[in-house]
Amino acid sequence: MPSSVAGPSPLAWVDESIVTARPGIEGTYTMAAVVTAAQCDDLRRIARDLAVRPGVRLHWVTESVKRRDRIAAVIANLDVQAIVAVGAPMANTKQERARSCCLERLLYELDQLTVREVWLESRREIQDGRDLALVDSARDKGLVSRHLKVGFAKPADEPMLWLPDGVAGAVTAEVLGDRRWIDVLVGIITRHRVALR
Repeated sequence: MPSSVAGPSPLAWVDESIVTARPGIEGTYTMAAVVTAAQCDDLRRIARDLAVRPGVRLHWVTESVKRRDRIAAVIANLDVQAIVAVGAPMANTKQERARSCCLERLLYELDQLTVREVWLESRREIQDGRDLALVDSARDKGLVSRHLKVGFAKPADEPMLWLPDGVAGAVTAEVLGDRRWIDVLVGIITRHRVALR
């Protein structure tokens, strides 16, 4: 796996997936970033072509097994790299704390790849504000450089967010015991284990 994405000024899009703790299953928070310096309009077109029908976003959790097979195969063959932060064990009542730990690690790794812009899936205004406060804290601690820009987008408007959704979904499937899709994506994924505190 190369240490950086080919070409200048790569961009990243980020989504998450959560496994709640239950008997025999460890609570896990996964944040996945898809990084590329490729032409994003081409990648958006490919992502839109994966949708069930025009105007409907791709969302891993609602896709059939057959469609997940196709989504994973397409993502695996794109000019992208996936960086994943997996936090565990996660208490069900500590999801936001788990997100903070995983996001901090992910931003550090993306900064090491000289990513210039990171786009997170927008949640609610207060939650987006919490994420931005974490970015400022990471900068103050020297974990992330000042040049890294972080913004928000909605998956209904930005098909690039569908790609990390697929990667995070495949990691979650593996956590739940099904390696079917992670085995397809293994060539593009770099995974980082995050000890939740």
